[in-house]
Amino acid sequence: MLVVGGMWSRAGCIVVLWMLASCKGEQPRPTQATSGSSSPSVGSVAPSASAARGSGTSFDEARAKNLVERWLKAQNEHDFAGYSALYAARFSGTKRVGNYSQRFDRAGWLRDRQPMFRDGVIVHASDLRFSGAAGAVRAVFTQDFVAPGFHDTGQKELFLAPSSGDFQIAREEMLVSHVAESAPVTDSAVLAFHRDGPVVDRTISSSIPGVPRLLPRGPSEPFEVALSIAPTALNEATRAWLGRSITAYGKDGATCQGTVTRFEVRVEAEPHFGMRRAWAGEDGAQKASPREIARAIWAIARDDERFVVAVLDRPCKGVWATTHPTTFTAATAPAAPLRSAVLSAFKTLPAYRELQARFVQESSNPKQAWENVDGELDVIELRPSSESALLVVSARGGAGCGGFGGNLSAIWKVTEANGRPIFTLRGVFKDATDMLKVRGAIDQNGDGSFELLGGPDVFANEVSVLRLGANGYERQSLFATSFWDCGC
Repeated sequence: MLVVGGMWSRAGCIVVLWMLASCKGEQPRPTQATSGSSSPSVGSVAPSASAARGSGTSFDEARAKNLVERWLKAQNEHDFAGYSALYAARFSGTKRVGNYSQRFDRAGWLRDRQPMFRDGVIVHASDLRFSGAAGAVRAVFTQDFVAPGFHDTGQKELFLAPSSGDFQIAREEMLVSHVAESAPVTDSAVLAFHRDGPVVDRTISSSIPGVPRLLPRGPSEPFEVALSIAPTALNEATRAWLGRSITAYGKDGATCQGTVTRFEVRVEAEPHFGMRRAWAGEDGAQKASPREIARAIWAIARDDERFVVAVLDRPCKGVWATTHPTTFTAATAPAAPLRSAVLSAFKTLPAYRELQARFVQESSNPKQAWENVDGELDVIELRPSSESALLVVSARGGAGCGGFGGNLSAIWKVTEANGRPIFTLRGVFKDATDMLKVRGAIDQNGDGSFELLGGPDVFANEVSVLRLGANGYERQSLFATSFWDCGC
């Protein structure tokens, strides 16, 4: 077992687009890193992308391993100065504890970490693996963190960027923090739709044979890689989709029907800006070919970032998919009095008041509402019948990288009594990485149990479905872009 540092974090770097643009074309500024006289053994390292030779696709695994060793030593010997020196000036991270998450820049990250450098904190890691390209290296391992009164486990990753002949940490992410078991979400036939078919499996090994290819993309779109796969290479549940009829739904409810004819395994990612620079032939690197880029992305992706698409026999566009057509209720803008009433209810929520109190502490605009500063507010109505409706309020505020950042969404059922609306709270979603965008609802079973369709959300293109459970609406992510870039 390996002892490592890092605590309760998920540096997903899901950030506003103008911040993403600030990363492009810039290298992290170097800071002095400690070498350390001795380091704990990292143990065996799995085969990585460095074995695949090609312009802009190899990396120095020995240096990456050495940096992780120094990082482990600094964390577990409570050497905060040594720990700090390993982080790049251009860094972003997201702290995660269970379902809670918060984004930081370098200064905020170190302020948050410093109190954890104390006796009684021990972090173990196992199954360390490296992958990457010339512009960045990804280190992934299983972390077990123990502190007085706290214990969590989960998979963690670090993105290491080149800096003056060495590496520094440009991004850190605790992918999953298992503090307590979450209640499972009920299965449903609602699926995410990707390019030309539904996503029918979201975890698959990289060991399948074949050469991945780069799919066409626009200048601001994520990189997408695809590899055809035979049905016999898939599990029984996945290959059972072959020959099934599928209905795709667009954001406006427009439908398209098709039949599953074959399967592809795909990866959709926003690569680290250092990778994109190397692939473009900048900073002295040789420009990479589309095939080399595809191979690098395929090698870096984790198994849970590969997904299977059931390709249809005809071109269709959509965001969600079902196994049979059903009535789609589109989201609309509520009447002004109803909008005003639900916004008043939104601002009385304890979660809203908590965000406002934190905003006052962290910002220079204490007299403003938190959602009005670098923010967005969305209010929609879903009215499947004349007797009742659902109202959804979603808000975000702040840049969230080195300053205030918050998201909050809530759902109410609205009925009328004596000509006045009665609001019944059906769900509150806070501390999310993105603002919830509900586009419509469907009633698959025809019994009034409406499922709300969310996405694609702004930063990660997340597609989701919300279903009514015992404690209100529960949100299930169906698909999201893998985000490997920094945003601060």
